[in-house]
Amino acid sequence: MSNAKMKAAGMDLHGEERFGPVMSRIYNVFASSGVQGLYEFACLDILGKKGAFSLLDVGTGPGRLPEMLASRQGRIRIYAVDPSPSMLRIARNRKGNRGVKFALGYSRRIPFSLKFGMIISTLSFHHWAHKKESLQYLSRFLERRGEIRIYERVKSGRMLDRFVDMHSAGVEELREIAHGTGLRVKGIVVKGKFVRAAYVKK
Repeated sequence: MSNAKMKAAGMDLHGEERFGPVMSRIYNVFASSGVQGLYEFACLDILGKKGAFSLLDVGTGPGRLPEMLASRQGRIRIYAVDPSPSMLRIARNRKGNRGVKFALGYSRRIPFSLKFGMIISTLSFHHWAHKKESLQYLSRFLERRGEIRIYERVKSGRMLDRFVDMHSAGVEELREIAHGTGLRVKGIVVKGKFVRAAYVKK
């Protein structure tokens, strides 16, 4: 994708969506209701993993999912990155996120020198301009038997949903994106309007 196209799509030159102060506040309000169902789906799915582990949330936005996870258990060590300083300010100020380690970063720049048992992205993947490169890069931060989980709205393919589908991901896209990345698809789950794809190293 060219620099001009990325700018027109609201992305920075890294190919990631970056919200300013006003849009960050608007998104935070929207996230409290418009995507709460996806957060619940992701939260329950993540909590299904047994044992203690470290988790990295890529494109955390206003930090609602880390807050949900932190409030429901104490065995997951949570780290989170976002390319938007405005989003990070909102995320850090959430009362439930005091134990979460936040940093400026994006899908091809992780500022933590750690390995993670799980790397997640919720409603961010569809904005990545370099999806394969991002998955390859993120896989370097996986622990042995760790996995990457992508959570998105699932594309409907209907004409009436064209705008929503621009901010969604298709099942076949999620399946095929692993080709050539050194990852394999562990599983894809569709639940209502939402989809989760899990990837592990081959």
